[in-house]
Amino acid sequence: MRESVLDGRGIDGLRQAVAGDVLVDGDAGYPDAGRVMTAEGRPQVIVRCASANDVVAALKYAETNDLPIAVRSGGHHAAGFGTNDGGVVIDVRPMDEVRLLPDDVVRIGTGATWGRVAERLGKVGLAISSGDTASVGVGGLMAGGGIGWMVRKHGLAIDNVVSAEVVTADGSVRRVDAATDSELFWGLRGAAGSLGVVTSYDISAVRRPTVHFGTLLYPWTQAEQVLEGWAEYAADAPEELTSSLQLAPTMMADRQVPVAIMVCVTGDVDAALEPLRHLGSMITEKVSEVPYADVFSDMSMPADWRPRIRNGFYNAWSPDLSQRLLEARPRIPGLAIEIRSLGGAYGAMPADATAFAHRDARFLVNSVLMGSPEQQGTQQPKDFDALWRSMNPNGAYQNFISDPTDADLDSCFPEQHRARLAALKQAVDPGHVFRSPLSVPPRPEWTGGRRHLMRWAMRSRR
Repeated sequence: MRESVLDGRGIDGLRQAVAGDVLVDGDAGYPDAGRVMTAEGRPQVIVRCASANDVVAALKYAETNDLPIAVRSGGHHAAGFGTNDGGVVIDVRPMDEVRLLPDDVVRIGTGATWGRVAERLGKVGLAISSGDTASVGVGGLMAGGGIGWMVRKHGLAIDNVVSAEVVTADGSVRRVDAATDSELFWGLRGAAGSLGVVTSYDISAVRRPTVHFGTLLYPWTQAEQVLEGWAEYAADAPEELTSSLQLAPTMMADRQVPVAIMVCVTGDVDAALEPLRHLGSMITEKVSEVPYADVFSDMSMPADWRPRIRNGFYNAWSPDLSQRLLEARPRIPGLAIEIRSLGGAYGAMPADATAFAHRDARFLVNSVLMGSPEQQGTQQPKDFDALWRSMNPNGAYQNFISDPTDADLDSCFPEQHRARLAALKQAVDPGHVFRSPLSVPPRPEWTGGRRHLMRWAMRSRR
């Protein structure tokens, strides 16, 4: 990309500088390109990047015109981070390569979706523990960690990254790994969204053509005993078992939707499931051997829905947690609850090995207030927020937060991780180009002088 092409040429210069498409209001495809799962943005320009060089050009354009940046892959983040109003959207979806490298390493473009990745790898008997929804983008999930259906056996998706290509705020294209730019490599595994635009990851896959996957159902009247029994077993279950317990909103089926335990087993299925078969009066068990790609579900919802999503990590379960969740359900009819089991390989990774910190957690409680704003009304959101003020988690997962606050940033990144990220941010993005409510800002010991500090402060108030 020739820098001079952009100087003083506006959109025409940007179009000449990139190989991908450049969309502005009025262009065909602009409304869809500016829309993500929970937000309809109106960016000044959307750059569909076909390469790292296109990302460089988009960043240069944003800097020249002093515009905020949003980076989009799948567009699933509930906070709407993949779009904005009046800024530049760097859309990496055209960069969707899935290429096999030696030693079962896979190079994956961050615009690919996990369903496509799993299908491609399944043809050669490989798999990567990576989320649960087919249409979620690789870049978005990897930015926060990547809790998949084999997380207890193979860890987070980021735990299997061996290198990454990233474009930093200064327009540098860097290939980083444990030996080359190791500190940035540390930060990209858990806080990538605030450090640059990752264009591809090299990830170690596992030989796993099939898994046992499915659901055990219990009567809604036995929710408390099933939850308590499941939590007791799941905390220290064999690492070959990853499971979640799901409580549907009480607004469905006259409050009588069964309690669902979803399971993924990579070893002896009968040994792993036997304790789960006796938690109550089981209605049915539907677990079968399937290709790993089949565990990914499709996700859609009505266009007017605006779900509120909050979550918390817990290092141990307690009856008090069960009571708070179960008592909240009839009070909040739109409340859906999923409790995911952690531990195993997830917890074997040292807490300081990656920017993702919460390795002591045994459970992740994810909750969603379903419906449109009209369906939610005024009281349900208040009760939903009040529930979480009472939950006292040990941390939070940044991928599952719809309305992030400063307190959420602290929950996502404990003090030691936050201090280290602030220093790294100062080194690679001192102007806070990549910013969101869940981005750790640069440390205050500015190296650019007062003018640099004032420019950063003005940018940060946007």
